[in-house]
Formats: sequence, structure tokens, C-alpha cells
Amino acid sequence: MTIRNTTILIFILASLILSVHKSDASWLIDPEKFHISVHGQTSCQDCHENITEQDLHPDPANVNKKLQDFFSVDSCLSCHDNVMDDLDEDVHGTRKVEDPLKYENCLKCHDPHYQLGLGEDQGRFDPAKPRREQCGACHETRTSLPPPSDEDRACLACHRAIDPQDPQRKDQISRLCFHCHSLGGTQSQKMTGKRVSLINSNEYRSVPHAGIACTACHLDADRFKHANQKRKDCRQCHLPHDEKVAHDSHMGVACEACHLAGVKAFRDPESKFVLWDRERKPGKPSRIHEMILEDDETSCQRCHFKGNQVGAASMILPAKSIMCMPCHTATFSVDDTTTILALIVFLVGIVMIFSYWLSAAVPGGRHSGPIGVLFDLLWSGIRNLFSRKIFLIVKAMILDVLLQRRLFRQSGARWLIHSLIFLPFVFRFFWGLIALITSVWAPECTATWPMLDKNHPVTAFLFDVTGIMVLLGAVLAFIRGLLKGSGKPPGLPGQDRLALSLIGGIVVIGFILEGMRIAMTGSPAGACYAFVGCAVSTLFSDSTGLTQSYGYIWYIHAILTGIFIAYLPFSRMFHIIMGPIVLAMNAVSEHKHIR
Repeated sequence: MTIRNTTILIFILASLILSVHKSDASWLIDPEKFHISVHGQTSCQDCHENITEQDLHPDPANVNKKLQDFFSVDSCLSCHDNVMDDLDEDVHGTRKVEDPLKYENCLKCHDPHYQLGLGEDQGRFDPAKPRREQCGACHETRTSLPPPSDEDRACLACHRAIDPQDPQRKDQISRLCFHCHSLGGTQSQKMTGKRVSLINSNEYRSVPHAGIACTACHLDADRFKHANQKRKDCRQCHLPHDEKVAHDSHMGVACEACHLAGVKAFRDPESKFVLWDRERKPGKPSRIHEMILEDDETSCQRCHFKGNQVGAASMILPAKSIMCMPCHTATFSVDDTTTILALIVFLVGIVMIFSYWLSAAVPGGRHSGPIGVLFDLLWSGIRNLFSRKIFLIVKAMILDVLLQRRLFRQSGARWLIHSLIFLPFVFRFFWGLIALITSVWAPECTATWPMLDKNHPVTAFLFDVTGIMVLLGAVLAFIRGLLKGSGKPPGLPGQDRLALSLIGGIVVIGFILEGMRIAMTGSPAGACYAFVGCAVSTLFSDSTGLTQSYGYIWYIHAILTGIFIAYLPFSRMFHIIMGPIVLAMNAVSEHKHIR
């Protein structure tokens, strides 16, 4: 045997053993593979001679059977009658066998539709290359396969595998599926309707996925063991929703749990993901394919209701607004009452402060009055941004704002406290901003979504570390204020303990909410990296009670945040906003003074 023939034989045997038990155990036949097989010139009726005698084909009672259930050795022996004689002599093909009984089931090794002729001259045919590229390897080159006989054409109308990109595939698969699953009066449809809900084929034409083949979503639906189908992940074709639409990333929730009609959501005890199952109503029309979400919160109420078992808050909470952006991956929305009131008070404070500042004239300015001074400042700022002075501003932003160089030179202790509070906010703000922007403008970027996933190990760990840093900084600042309070010169304002208390309270309640969420959702994989939240979650045991109280604690967290935002222009922490502006202006002014 030549090296080429040996290679072909090894490839054939390996591929057949794998294909029979996996991909090729299908109801559909690849016409190109079948054409070059050893049975490619025989009729379907030669082996499936009893099909025409069956009352139902396909028979709903048989669709869940295995390929082996349909095998009869007599079908093979009608042509290969010498095989049993050889096995009686402990021989199969060219191989000496020890246990002839292992060779009585032909399908264990041979696929009758794709079996190549072993030991025959295959010409220039190479089984490793696509069949359509080898027309002419065994005979003269032709542009198409020979037409089937009339009796085989009826079989191939349903059983011919069509390329997924071919528009005819959708219609073929629909005919095959609706033979049993459509509302109608045939015997097959009546039998199927006793077990599952049926589909109104006329209404189906208007559903979102009517233009694609059923097998695009119902994987392995055209194979043996029909009931054991895999469910395709919607995100292989569709992009996830951003935070504005879903009010949260919902990374652990299956798309179908919200989008499909007639399903019930449940939490998988192993993965902790929220999955779905059909509400089985045999004999009644199925509307599972409609996938129409209500404009209101009806779809959310599938999970968000009192006493739910999926670990969802019983309240339907609003999306995290622009007020939450310093700490979370939030949205640019201003929809909830807390955010609206907080921003109104915040803007009033900003207007009051700037109106006082703008009452003085700008040195070298051309205008007077608040509006004129504001115009001079804006014009000066624009000119600086589009000049070489932008490098001075960037330098000041990095060294004096981000790294707080000037504060470090004055006091290492103050620099440490300020850094513990300031740097985590900067990190979390840019983390959330990047995640938000990429999820909206570049949702196909796979690196974005772990940044939105609270249970991702990196996200969970970094957010707990930064939360601890802020809390530690607030505590140290409070202690430092107590120690330095007695030596403060008279007339100077004291430490802004209200602002520090608000920051500390926001962080503490944030950790409590994280612990409640982890406990409600059953400690999903990755949540343990949120070490503080994971420790807090051990304090809770009744997840049903948590789902009811979670919303109230969430609103306390949001209201404290709103109070802090509203209070910021009137507090001593207003330098968080004004400090970068002043330092940028000083960088330009000092450069002019040096020159």
C-alpha cells in the first residue's frame, strides 16, 4: 500500500468514526459528499425500502430516537452478504478480528451516506479537500451534480442539505419543521400538539426571525434525538444592551428570559445564571417567537416581583444616572427624581459661585459685567487650548491634579489622605466612562463587557479595593481633623465633617448593597473576588427577604449620593471641581510671569 493510500485510509476511518456519532447523525444529506461515496449511485429506496409503506413520515413518535434505533443489519447484508461469512472466519475486510460480535453493527464505523470506497482507485480525489473543488478528480469535469431520479427527488426535497447561505435553505427547513410543529389538521401535527404548543404558520411570517432558517437558533433540530437540542446564544448574532436600555448590564441573565413570549425565568443552581424554560401548553398556539417587548415595565416584572426566586430586586429600579458616574458605569440619563433634585440644587450653587467670581473684571479683558467676563474667560480658554499652552495645561493636569504634586510637597500625610479619596474616584470614573462609551459605540468590542460585569474577577476586585481606599481616606481625614482641630487658628473654617460623613456613608451602604446582591444571586462565580461584598453576603441568609429590602437600601444609597452632589458647591470639597480649573489657569499665568 502506498503512502498516499495509507493516508487516505487513516483519514477516512478517523473522520467516519467522529462523524457518525456527532455532526453527520443528521436527517439531512450533503449531496456532494453523498455523490462521491460508495453508495452515491444507488437509490434511496434501495436501503430505505420501507419508507413508502409507512403511514407517517416523518413520524413524531420516532423523532427522539437515536440513529442506531433505525439500523437493521439485514439492509446492509442485502448487498454485502459476504461480510457475515468473513466474520465467521474472524476476518473483516483485510483485518483479522478477535471478537466478531463487535462488527455486527455497521454504523459504529461506517456512515452509509458518506462512506468512501476502501481499496478502490479514487483517482486524484483527496478527502482532505472540499468536494466541490474536486469535480473532475474521478471523471470529466462537470458544472453540476447529475439530477436524482424521480423517486429520490421526493426524498431530497426534505433531506437534501442546503448551504446555510442559500436562500432556499430557510424555506426547506421551515417546511420540514412545520410538517409537525404547525397548527393544522394532519396526523403528525395532532400528535405533536399533544406534547408541545404549535405555531401558527401565517402569524410566524411577521415575527423578527421569520427570514432565517429554524436551525439557525434551534441547533441540532434536524438531527436524531430531536428533543436533545442545544440552545444558541443570542449574542452570537445580536449585541448586548447598554446600561441605558437594560438599567443594568444583566450579564448573568439569558436574553430569552426577557425577550421571548410564553417563557418562565429561573436561576440555574449551578451557574447561578438566570435562564428560561417554556410554559408548556400542549394544543394551544405558541407565541414564543414573537419576541415583542412592552414599552412599559411589563417584561421586567417577569423577574422583578415580590417573592421571586431568581435573586432580582422586587422593585424595578431606574438606570444609574449621570449622578452615579464618579463611581459606577452609569448613563448620561437624568430621569429619576433624586437625580433631578440633586442637579437642580447643584447647578444653583454653581451659578451663585460663578456669579460672584464673574463680578470682577478679567485682567486684560475687553468686557465688563458677568456675561462679558464669562465671554473673556471662555475666549481665553479656547485660545490656550489651541496653542502651545495646551502642553502646560496637560502637564499641570497630570502632575498637580492627578498626582497632586504641590500637596505632596506641602505634607505627605495630607497627600496620602487626599490620594486615598481622590484617585479611586478618578479610576472608577474613567473605568465606567470607557465601558459606557464602548458598549454604546463599539458593542462588538469583547473587552468592554467584562468591565460591566460586577462578577468578573478583575472588576469585582478592583472596585472593592477602590471602595476600601475611599473609606480609609475618609476615616483618616476625620481623625486628622479631630487631632488638628485644637490647633486651628481662630476665624478659619473647620473640617467639613458632613461631606466626609456622606462619602463614608455612601461607601458603606454600597458594600452592603454588594453583599445583598451576592447573597440574592447565590454567590455566582467570580463574586468571591469582591472580598468585602462576599464577606458581607455571609451575614444574610433569607434571599427572599433581601429581594424586598434591596430596593429600599438602593434608594438610601442614591439619596445620600444626591445629597452629596447637591451639597458639593456649598462645601469645602468644592475644590474637587475648582482645583483643576485654577491649577490650569495658574500654569498658564506662571508661564507668562516667567517669560
